[in-house]
Amino acid sequence: MYRKVKDQPLGKYFLPGLMLKYIAGILLGILYFGYYREGDTILFHEDATRLSQAIYEYPGQYFGILFYNDQTNDIWQTLKLTSQPRAFFMAKILSLFHIVTNGNYWISGFYFSFFAYSGLWNLANKLTTYFPWTRVAAIVAFLFFPSVVFWSSGISKESVSIGLLTWIIAIYVPTFARGLNIHKRRVLISFILLFLLWILKYHYAAVLVSILAPTLIVGILKSRSMGLKMKFINQFLYWLSFIVWFIILASFLHPNLMLDNIMDVVVSNNALFVQKSNPQDLIHFVNLEPSFISFARNSPIAIFAALFQPLAWDVSGFPKILSGIENVFILVFTVLAIINIYRINISNNGIFVIAVISYCVILGVFLAFATPNLGTLVRYKAGFLPLFIYIILSDPIFKRFFR
Repeated sequence: MYRKVKDQPLGKYFLPGLMLKYIAGILLGILYFGYYREGDTILFHEDATRLSQAIYEYPGQYFGILFYNDQTNDIWQTLKLTSQPRAFFMAKILSLFHIVTNGNYWISGFYFSFFAYSGLWNLANKLTTYFPWTRVAAIVAFLFFPSVVFWSSGISKESVSIGLLTWIIAIYVPTFARGLNIHKRRVLISFILLFLLWILKYHYAAVLVSILAPTLIVGILKSRSMGLKMKFINQFLYWLSFIVWFIILASFLHPNLMLDNIMDVVVSNNALFVQKSNPQDLIHFVNLEPSFISFARNSPIAIFAALFQPLAWDVSGFPKILSGIENVFILVFTVLAIINIYRINISNNGIFVIAVISYCVILGVFLAFATPNLGTLVRYKAGFLPLFIYIILSDPIFKRFFR
């Protein structure tokens, strides 16, 4: 495999980035087992260990739980995550690797880290191939940015979801960039990956589909003879109208996403986090209520928190201070990117840039409202952070995409 990789535009960064990813996965385990002494990764490991041990003694019961969530056997009663479907799905995935690794947390973690890294590297490589002037931005954002490397490593839902997310996007980069058709087999693979992402983090999948599908449609339209004559404003209006329809469609795919439920669900989840969190660790919204006006009023707070908080001067102690320093870096480069907007000229690929920014803002706002604990948000925003970093570090991206 490495022979194929080394000849790619980012081939020489593959192994250094992978080694860093493995180290980050080990550090993640040490952080939770040695410092926090609790957390999802520990619960995943404990349930996966029970399941993987059961295959040798009660294989029928193991497969009954794996495929059917059979609650009638003794093993089910010993598991801790059965009341949390997405977390338990993660434990079942991990149990398959624990069978191979004999329940070794660290070796299984290497597999998870590799999957996440393979998606991140593949997306960075594709973006570098089709947008070579963004090479440095892709390398930093997807391969070496500290929080992206750390929070998408080891045994965590983030490592799997980021791997799924980036593999899906990478499949369609040729369509974004040049309107190229994608082989049916790759389309089928993307749907399978999207299904798995939906099970694990349905809100990631819903936002992705709502942004990805309209962007693909516009990318295909502009590649046709008629599309080449479309002005940017027409492309944008098409894209915006498609987004409205796909958002409505996505709202029917899960009860929590229904337009008449989503605000109540978000406010309820917000209240739960407020109750169990230290006030110093919270995003403080102004009388958040399940109404459009309340969400609109608090959206600027949510956007700033999702992208830039906590800042270095707002926190103390490890590991929060590291995140704070990183967020200062993000804030500075975001300001520089905004200052350089005056150099923008409209181009055929402007929709791609707008789509990436829209995905980051929509998902970031949703996460900030639903999980106002800054410590938790630092981990969750790995779902959009590499894409945001890619945009703000690619100053030439605006000159080349908008012309």
